[in-house]
Amino acid sequence: MGVSVATVWRMLRRGQLASVRQAGRRLISAGAIRKRAKSTDRIASFTEEHPIFRLIGAGRGGGGPGARDKHELLGS
Repeated sequence: MGVSVATVWRMLRRGQLASVRQAGRRLISAGAIRKRAKSTDRIASFTEEHPIFRLIGAGRGGGGPGARDKHELLGS
């Protein structure tokens, strides 16, 4: 699936991934993994237009924006 172990546990807690307990182990079927891996609700890649890139260099002096200005820079 390309996710961390912590993400798998989070998916299990949220009910996004089906599993069963057997002999003290948590088992996830191969079908559930394939189904989840094919899902389209993936996070989109960052582009240079993403607001987070406006923060580059913020708070490093040099007369530019400071860290306190982050909300204004992000438009939130």
